[in-house]
Amino acid sequence: MARARHLFSWAGPRDPHAVAPDPRLPPLIPANPEVDSNRMPLPPCIPIRTVLAIAASACAAVASADMFLQGVGGDHAMSSTHDRFYAGADKAFVGEPYDWSGVGRSSNGAWVAMISPTHFVSANHYHPSAGDMITFYEGNSTAGQSHAYTVASFGFDTSYGGQSSDLWLGRITAPLNPKHRIAQYPVLALASDAAYLDAFIFAYGAPNRVGTSRIGAIVDDFEIGRTRTMRYWFHADQGTGTGAGDCHLIGGDSGGPSFALVGGKLALVGTHFTTNDSNGVPDPEDAWPYGYGWSGDSFVPFYIDQLNANMGVERVAIVRSRADFNLDGRVDSADLAALLAAWGERAGPFGAAHDITGDGVVGSGDLGALLSDWG
Repeated sequence: MARARHLFSWAGPRDPHAVAPDPRLPPLIPANPEVDSNRMPLPPCIPIRTVLAIAASACAAVASADMFLQGVGGDHAMSSTHDRFYAGADKAFVGEPYDWSGVGRSSNGAWVAMISPTHFVSANHYHPSAGDMITFYEGNSTAGQSHAYTVASFGFDTSYGGQSSDLWLGRITAPLNPKHRIAQYPVLALASDAAYLDAFIFAYGAPNRVGTSRIGAIVDDFEIGRTRTMRYWFHADQGTGTGAGDCHLIGGDSGGPSFALVGGKLALVGTHFTTNDSNGVPDPEDAWPYGYGWSGDSFVPFYIDQLNANMGVERVAIVRSRADFNLDGRVDSADLAALLAAWGERAGPFGAAHDITGDGVVGSGDLGALLSDWG
């Protein structure tokens, strides 16, 4: 069985298996080197695809830190459609209709997603440190408005069954300025784990790339303590081009968020944590049900109570139904009006914004689902 690894394997200065940092990334600072104390030893100079932040040593560096995508003619052929800050004239970003402004990257290279005016989530095994600066962009161009916020000394590591988990709660030193258009993401908290299965997701990773997938399973993962994990599979078996945009996490993606779509808006479901390291290579034991490797996120809805208990007066905004199209925490006449206005809408590549049942068209089934969640 291929061994799952979290996406940051800390290699300290005395580790002979450490590899040099990717020169395209900002300098990276180890956040929690002790979490990798039980890491299996690796032979020297083996490329570690699942390393997020890489320390210097005598071994050769791995070449790429970009999220791996299934594409036509190779991974980087997808840049014009899946890289948020792609600057070419042929840009056709799949995430253009959505608000990515609450996804930031720290000066130590760690990803965050804002969930309140001062709090964010990241990965426990690699997160911002106190004093680091997190940069957010309001739009989908680096030429647009950007804003930097300082990370506070506060930090909370969630737990599961008395063991440490990989979802980490951080805070900035001052609330987001209302004049800065920086999103705060609600968390999609459905009634059961089964309700998430086969849901479409966007996964955000390095360098600022948005991949796609569907939730395949929600399981316990013991790679770091115990983490409730949302897994999604890389559908490379579909053939080049037919699964275009499908993603597999690699080094550089840790702590990045995954979002479900509710009413055409982003709702947080995961933060990137682990992978079985297949990157499109068949693995009969680990690769159920699609025949290729899985990626795994800390399943954020599982941790809502712990997050709320450590956020002071702030709270996680919760979306409890896919029928809550305006993400206001309730299903009411406003959502009914939105569904009726979209009646007959058919699903595109990422579904239909008001297709609650996932059958590909907005109709009577969706009306029934909305009314069953009323209130």
